[in-house]
Amino acid sequence: MKKVITLFLGLLMVSGTQAEAQDDMTKITFFVSYIPSVQFSPIYAAIENGYFAEEKIEVEVEHSFNEADGVDRIAVNDLQFGMISGEQVIVARAAGKPLVYVMEWFHRFPVGIVTPADSGITEPKDLVGKKVGIPGPFGASYMGFRALLSANDIEELDLQVESIGFTAPEAICTGQVEASVVYVSNEPLTIQNNCFEVSVIYISDYVDLVSNGLVTNEETIKNNPELVAGVTRALHRGVQFVIDNPDEAFELSLKYVTDLPESEYETQKQVLLNSIELWKSDHLGATDPARWETTQEVMLEIGFISEPLDDLEAAYTLEFLPKHDE
Repeated sequence: MKKVITLFLGLLMVSGTQAEAQDDMTKITFFVSYIPSVQFSPIYAAIENGYFAEEKIEVEVEHSFNEADGVDRIAVNDLQFGMISGEQVIVARAAGKPLVYVMEWFHRFPVGIVTPADSGITEPKDLVGKKVGIPGPFGASYMGFRALLSANDIEELDLQVESIGFTAPEAICTGQVEASVVYVSNEPLTIQNNCFEVSVIYISDYVDLVSNGLVTNEETIKNNPELVAGVTRALHRGVQFVIDNPDEAFELSLKYVTDLPESEYETQKQVLLNSIELWKSDHLGATDPARWETTQEVMLEIGFISEPLDDLEAAYTLEFLPKHDE
C-alpha cells in the first residue's frame, strides 16, 4: 500500500508540474494571409522544433485570404502577430493604425512578370505595347508592377494592362495575355508544369521594395517586449532552419499542409526552394531603411497613400532581432 501511495503522489507531482508548465506558456495566434503552404514552413518548423516552446510561447496559426482583416485585428490588438506585407504596414500607419514591422522574412520582393519563353520578352522594355495581366490595381503585386515600370521609365499607358484576377497561369496558358504579374515562387512553376517553358522578369532585380515580414503593434511592444523578442527569435530560427534543411522542413510542413497529394510533392518541394531564395540574406531578418523610403515613394506615385508618413521610421524596428544580425 505504501508503494501505491508513493506512486500516486509521484504521479500527482508530475501532473502538477506539467500543468504548471502549460500555465506558464503564453498563447498567441499567428496570422498568415493565404492557405496552408510549404511557403510558410518557417512557422511550422519553429513550432515542431520547439523554438516557440523554448520561448514559453504556444502558437496557433490562422490562415486567411483577407490580409486586410489581419491588419485591422493586429492594429486593435485583437491579434498580436502576423505575416504582413510591408506596403500594408505603411498604408495602415497612414490611417493611424499602429502596426510595427519587427523582422524581415522575404529579403527579395516575391513578385515578377512571367512570359512564354519564346515570346522574346526578357526585360521590362520588351513589355511596351504588350497585353499584360495584373490581378488588379491593388496590393503588393500592383505596387511591384508599377515600381518596375517606374524604374525603367515606362508608363502604364505604354502597355495594354488587363485586370485578370488571380488567374495568371490560365491567362498565360490560353494566350489571354502575353505577360502577367505573378508571385515568382509558385506561379511560373505551375505554368511550366502544365503548359510550356517560361521566362521571368524579377522585380527585385530592378527595384528594392519591402516585402513580407513579422508584424506586431505598438501596444504589444510597449506592454510585452519580451513576448515580441521571443516570437522574433523563434521565427528567425525557423527561417534559418528551413534555409539549412529544406528536405526536413518540407516533411515537417506536411503536418500542416494536410491536403497535398503525393503527386504534388516534387512540385511543392521546388516551390519551397524557390521561396528560400527569396528569404536568404547576409543579415537575416534585418530590414533596410532605404527600402522603406523607396517603397513609400512608389506608394505615393501610384496613390496608395496621399502623403508621406511623418514617422516612417516608426513603421519598423531592428530592436528585437538577435544581436549578431543587427
